[in-house]
Amino acid sequence: MKHFIYKTTHPNGKYYIGRHSTTNLEDGYLGSGKWVSQIKKKDKLVREIVEFVDSLEELIIKENEYLAEHYGKLNCMNMSNKSTGWAVGSANPMNNPISVAKISGNNHWLNKNPILREKITGNNHWMNKDPERKEDFIKNNPNLDGRNAKQAMKNGKHNSITNNPSTINAQNGTHHWQNGQAPNYEGKLNKKLIEEGRHNFLGKETNQKRIDEGTHNFVGSAANLKMLAEGTHPSQRKMTCSCGKSVSAGMYKRWHGDNCKKA
Repeated sequence: MKHFIYKTTHPNGKYYIGRHSTTNLEDGYLGSGKWVSQIKKKDKLVREIVEFVDSLEELIIKENEYLAEHYGKLNCMNMSNKSTGWAVGSANPMNNPISVAKISGNNHWLNKNPILREKITGNNHWMNKDPERKEDFIKNNPNLDGRNAKQAMKNGKHNSITNNPSTINAQNGTHHWQNGQAPNYEGKLNKKLIEEGRHNFLGKETNQKRIDEGTHNFVGSAANLKMLAEGTHPSQRKMTCSCGKSVSAGMYKRWHGDNCKKA
């Protein structure tokens, strides 16, 4: 398998930067970006290989470097500043309140066109109009029971493995939790919670006190309040370990029973 960065160029000077992995260097691949796909006369496009690398991981890092250099230039047609395929930071239009307002709420295309909305939703949805087709789709869904995803994970080709933004940013040193920015860096969050008397490690007395005061995260909904009042909340179910401790079901499963070091 060959891994390389390429540059696809049009006679007018506009170009697109991308990455490609293939066993055939003459496969004619020009790119999957929006600009490339919209050009009707593909024979006018020329792809040149800019740089080869040894692995997919290195390829992703290298593409990020090239995008950082070229994104935003006058003739660069890349619409994303990241190898993940979608822009981040200020380059992502969804981080712009004005852009979001244009496509959401009353401005959403479904809300702006009620006639079309009626044609494709509710009883008019194709699944509701054609039960046999719906049944066939469900029965023969290529990802039924997650089989495609499981196979991709097994083969190491799942998108979460090969194109995971967190992994890529971590490798590049640009993850927002790196460089001391993680919420619990050097235990600062744990220390804060302990000082405020809110840490789970402080024991059942503290947890019960917070439940009684209505400040515990367990009491965040009517359903939780109902379970707590009835004594059926998971946090109230106690199990006794052979070490003598009576703990919640979750703590028992994690630290006691077969995992208990004091039993």
